[in-house]
Amino acid sequence: MKYFFSGIGGIGMSSLALYSYYSGNEVYGTNNEINERVEYLENKGIKINIGHTNVLPNVDVVIRSTAIKDDNPEIIEANKRGIPVLYRMEYLNNILKNNWSIGITGTDGKTSTTAMVSQIFKYAKKDPTVFLGGIHNFLEDGNFRIGSGQIIAEVDESDGYIKKSQSDVVIINNLRPDHLEHYNNDFQNLENSLKQYAKRTRDILFLNGDDPILSTWNLNVPQLLFFGQNNNCDYIMKNRKTMGRYQEFEVYYKDKFIGKITLPIPGEHYAYDALAATALAIEYGIDFNTIHEALFTYKTVNRRFNILYSNSSIFVIDDYAHTPDEISMTIDAAKEYFPNKRIITIFQPHRYTRLYRHMKGFINALEKSDEVLVYRIYSAFEKPIEGVDESKITNLLDINSKYFDDSKKLINHLIDYNNSVLLFVGAGDITKVANKVGRIFKNKNH
Repeated sequence: MKYFFSGIGGIGMSSLALYSYYSGNEVYGTNNEINERVEYLENKGIKINIGHTNVLPNVDVVIRSTAIKDDNPEIIEANKRGIPVLYRMEYLNNILKNNWSIGITGTDGKTSTTAMVSQIFKYAKKDPTVFLGGIHNFLEDGNFRIGSGQIIAEVDESDGYIKKSQSDVVIINNLRPDHLEHYNNDFQNLENSLKQYAKRTRDILFLNGDDPILSTWNLNVPQLLFFGQNNNCDYIMKNRKTMGRYQEFEVYYKDKFIGKITLPIPGEHYAYDALAATALAIEYGIDFNTIHEALFTYKTVNRRFNILYSNSSIFVIDDYAHTPDEISMTIDAAKEYFPNKRIITIFQPHRYTRLYRHMKGFINALEKSDEVLVYRIYSAFEKPIEGVDESKITNLLDINSKYFDDSKKLINHLIDYNNSVLLFVGAGDITKVANKVGRIFKNKNH
């Protein structure tokens, strides 16, 4: 088979391209820009063109990312020639349906949970194939691993195709209103889509029993297990505490003590991810000591509470958090980790639709900081919405705040801080600013 990936440099697209390539197929692709994933794929021998044209090779199928619109010349040419065109999630759905698979989804935490499950399965010598929505150094190809065992995949709910997916095992971490532009701006449509995916579970469905919505689901699946902190759950987390740079919690199955998990990262949300991964691993016969060892040595996925620079005075942290709940949990984790330092949150809004829908939530989350610096919005190809202006966030905050539309001015403002945690949050190019600031502090103090 010959595959063509339109938008091959995306994190989800590049993992599917690697899967196709390792499966013995010819793989081609295009991308708007050169990025780390494009360079990685090219080094593997995959032919990639920068920029989109109607010059389409003789291929059997075209895979498109959701960022590729119908007026893209490659899509127009494929339709003209009768070449089948699939969205990224449609292709992944086919893989999950036709193989023994573990699917992990939810509004928040799916990337970290997928990485944790994958690390446990690798430690247990299960040789999984992994599709990850981020870069994790524990995986041979960063966001992908080819193996001979189970398929472990992060299943993205953002574009609506999840309702047609199916896995043997499903973890749903939580459910909150996000990406509603793909669900007719109706949260009930989003819930129904995830519920349809959950109902198709072929073996075990794991749900967060502390989530106000998921805890009410009573689905007819072969086995339904809840994880969380309340005593109605099957797998229960108790006595979570922070110990320096680690956190620890006890795991119970109903009233039976199983053991303690120690994580080298802060934040209750990561403890939930680890609890879900632990529950799944136990159900599939993995020894608890192996689970503990895998999680004790766990390193975060790129852009998930990554400490880019640190000394006794300053910490520079880069995090992908871009919803109000994610930002709130990330700030809580920073305060838990650094109780004696000021938390300076540098926030880049991601998408006009999200800022319009969740402005109040963003304000509530950001006000957990000691100070907030707002950076220009990352539109993700969305058109501006009248009345949605990220610079006005500072007018709504009751704490010290400032807006920057220029990265150089923002960086110059930050390099004089001390006794602070500089917490960069957002799903856009804010990560480039974070890395520049980290390098400046490193050069300044060495």
